[in-house]
Amino acid sequence: MRKTVAGKFTLLIAATLAVFFGLTTWLNLVIQERAGTRILRVNGAQLGDMVVAAAREAMLHNDREQIQKTISAMAEQREVERIRIVVKGGQIIYSTEPDEVGRVLDTREEQCLGCHQRARPLETLPAEDRARIVDRPGGRVLGITQVILNEPDCANAACHAHSSEESLLGVLDINLRLDPYDEARRRSAVDLLLASLVGILAVLGITVAGIQRMVHRPVQELIAETDKLGHGDLSARVPETRHDELGTLAETFNRMAHDREAAHSELLSWAQTLEQRVDEKTGELERAQEKIIQVERMASLGRLAAVVAHEINNPLSSVVTYAKLLVRRLQTRELDDECRENLEYLESIASEASRCGEIVAQLLSFAKRGGGEFASVDINQVVDRAVFLTKHKLELAEVSCELELEEDLPTVRADSGQIQQALMALLINAGEAVEKGGRVLVQTTTCVEGVEIAVEDDGPGMDPEVAHRVFEPFFTTKDSSSGVGLGLAVVYGIMERHGGSAELTTAPGKGCRFALVLPIDGPGLDNEEGRA
Repeated sequence: MRKTVAGKFTLLIAATLAVFFGLTTWLNLVIQERAGTRILRVNGAQLGDMVVAAAREAMLHNDREQIQKTISAMAEQREVERIRIVVKGGQIIYSTEPDEVGRVLDTREEQCLGCHQRARPLETLPAEDRARIVDRPGGRVLGITQVILNEPDCANAACHAHSSEESLLGVLDINLRLDPYDEARRRSAVDLLLASLVGILAVLGITVAGIQRMVHRPVQELIAETDKLGHGDLSARVPETRHDELGTLAETFNRMAHDREAAHSELLSWAQTLEQRVDEKTGELERAQEKIIQVERMASLGRLAAVVAHEINNPLSSVVTYAKLLVRRLQTRELDDECRENLEYLESIASEASRCGEIVAQLLSFAKRGGGEFASVDINQVVDRAVFLTKHKLELAEVSCELELEEDLPTVRADSGQIQQALMALLINAGEAVEKGGRVLVQTTTCVEGVEIAVEDDGPGMDPEVAHRVFEPFFTTKDSSSGVGLGLAVVYGIMERHGGSAELTTAPGKGCRFALVLPIDGPGLDNEEGRA
């Protein structure tokens, strides 16, 4: 406990109490001793007066026997050790010890020093000087010196033992044993010491209990909770039941523990969701990489398509022209069976060559990287025009088309013709994907990136593997007579040239939703010049 704050406070208070009560006890003993000595001296002087008064009558009649009886009777009381009367000159004439009667005292003895320590002996003594305490081998003794004066009634007494001119008749010397007083003084000192010790223990006990309750216990609780917190128990809290410095410390500790627990929870949350976040970021990177690959693929195929289209466009035009010319010539003549069969061959050649021409036209449209006029375009008007041009085809397929166009849609900087071409391609694809009685919905809304055009159908939808490749050139899910798979690639290329994006949201049995996002400011002048 000496190493704790409470222990140090307890030791300090114990030492302070011991010093304080020790000094107090010592002062009380000193004061008691002085008071007791003073009382002894006064009582001794009174005892001397009593002995003189008791022997006075016998002294007036010079009755020596009675005087001896009186002092002997007084010696039997009050722990009187010895009573004697010394006349002028130092001779002992009466004593409770017969052996010393007649002996002459030396003026240097302790009972004579009170009067004879001066050059001229005193004839009277003050009351405080009449008593003296002498240490002897058997114990302390209170010596009382009472001067016997030659009073007028004594000088006129019948005995005429002393003349009236003598002022001092003798000295009464009384010795009292102080053993009972010393024993009482010792018992009093012991009692005082015991009372002081009890007081020290009582105050120390109260102090220790108070320190234990108000300092040691709260500090130990704080230490225990701090140790828990240090070993990872973030639920460690100190009871906030006090309104002093330790209470403030407990409140601060609890706030720190709460902050640490919150930080730990946040770290755990980050750790738990880290894998998910990594997967999300990885997916974003993969999608970005796919887009880059798609752009590079589109660019390569565009260049290839442009070369191929230019190389075969003129020969195909000649083939179509001459085939149709031969068909017309043969149709104006009478033909035998063989010629009619040849006519059918020529018609097939013209039809397939025309189809090849359409494919070349699509290749040229896909490969077209520049041109077009960029201006402020009202997207709602473009949507209306595209729907109008494809409405007849949708009606023939018994497919309804609904419009949800946002009012006050901001204008965008774009090529209205190319946007219309992209919308028509999406509408035709949607009409071909749904069954009879199906529905196609066209929406325009404002988004963070700019303006969004959505074409949604309630068709069968696509598998993820198919949806992943829809924007690739020459990829199609239709039969060979319905197309070559350049429609959505052309749409993707148009949105890329406009600085926008084309996204597909689909699932099996849930239809398809194509979202075209166009930035409001368009691709920018620098991009246009670079493509021109």
